[in-house]
Amino acid sequence: MVEEVLTPIVASVSTEPTPVTGTDGRVHLAYELLLINATTTEASIDSVQAVGGETDEVLEEYAGDDLLSHARVVGEQDTGTTVELRGGQAAFVWLDVTVEDREALPDGLRHEIAVTFAEAPNPLLPAELTETVAQTPVSDIPAPVIASPLDGSNWLTGNGCCAEVSPHRGAANPINGQYFFAERFAIDWVQLDEDMQIFDGEPTEMSSYAYYDAPVHAVADGTIVAVVDHLQDQPPGSDPAPGTLQVTEFGGNHVVQRFEQNGHTYYAFYAHLAPGSTSEYVEVGHEVDAGDQIGRLGNSGNTNSPHLHFHVMDSPNPLASNGLPFVLESQELVGTAAGDDALEAALQGEPLQLTPAGPLGEREDQMPLMLDVTDLRPAT
Repeated sequence: MVEEVLTPIVASVSTEPTPVTGTDGRVHLAYELLLINATTTEASIDSVQAVGGETDEVLEEYAGDDLLSHARVVGEQDTGTTVELRGGQAAFVWLDVTVEDREALPDGLRHEIAVTFAEAPNPLLPAELTETVAQTPVSDIPAPVIASPLDGSNWLTGNGCCAEVSPHRGAANPINGQYFFAERFAIDWVQLDEDMQIFDGEPTEMSSYAYYDAPVHAVADGTIVAVVDHLQDQPPGSDPAPGTLQVTEFGGNHVVQRFEQNGHTYYAFYAHLAPGSTSEYVEVGHEVDAGDQIGRLGNSGNTNSPHLHFHVMDSPNPLASNGLPFVLESQELVGTAAGDDALEAALQGEPLQLTPAGPLGEREDQMPLMLDVTDLRPAT
């Protein structure tokens, strides 16, 4: 027998959160919370708290503008000024629970959801309540330690994890009848030149991007399990027209590599590679060593400018998989872009303005965070 408590907002976590140390030195738990209004009465989600299971400490709270920036009502582009759920409607909340170090990690999490209904839904429920839902353990599996897939200075981490709901972080892919979050920790890497510019010249010309055709390297010892190599580059400067790509072409020319670490199997996804560049180096079934070249950076698939899309996942399917955290064995942190405005200016051809993000310099076993600028090196 258990205590029966009505929870009109049904909630579940997308995955058991896996801790990973970022370049900010903090340990991040990045995951998603699905909320469904199980009543017929409109409900306003006022706040969402992630609470340590054994400590009762509130580790993360979203309310007001913070909640709006971390939540999305399914099927709607804009949540307005509050997160409103009609009867039967659902929303995702993207959480980034952070603690100072691994000793501060909880064994589990629960979530406190504050809700206000337009009117009391029935005699058993008040118009305002706070419910406890979506209890989950915290994974004790360490993030895999990998080498960099790229080499050189001033690589900008675009669309990375974790605090902002970037296009990658916020991608809830409806595949084969369910949601997948393959891009939870995905990175788009572009390289800045010595003037801290992404491109020099016309943004519609591939020659303006000096890092185009850069070598892409295997991040670990492993086996090549998928290769696509026949697609042409997209013209830079604009997105592909709606309806022009198949699901299998979303990542453009790409490689999927299986590798093992600490008794667990992982899959690395290298996407948007240059036409014909992978078949020079690998084919399905090839065994590769960390640092081996597997292709060259390009602009194929769902992309509007040259970059390397990279993520680690729990299956060989680039979209129908669960995105997993990873850390780079070695990198040097140069700085962090000075906010979204600085990034937008750089995308228009201006030099990227940096702001120091804590101690700079050599980092080991840490995950690049969104808008980091780092010097990278592959395995040797």
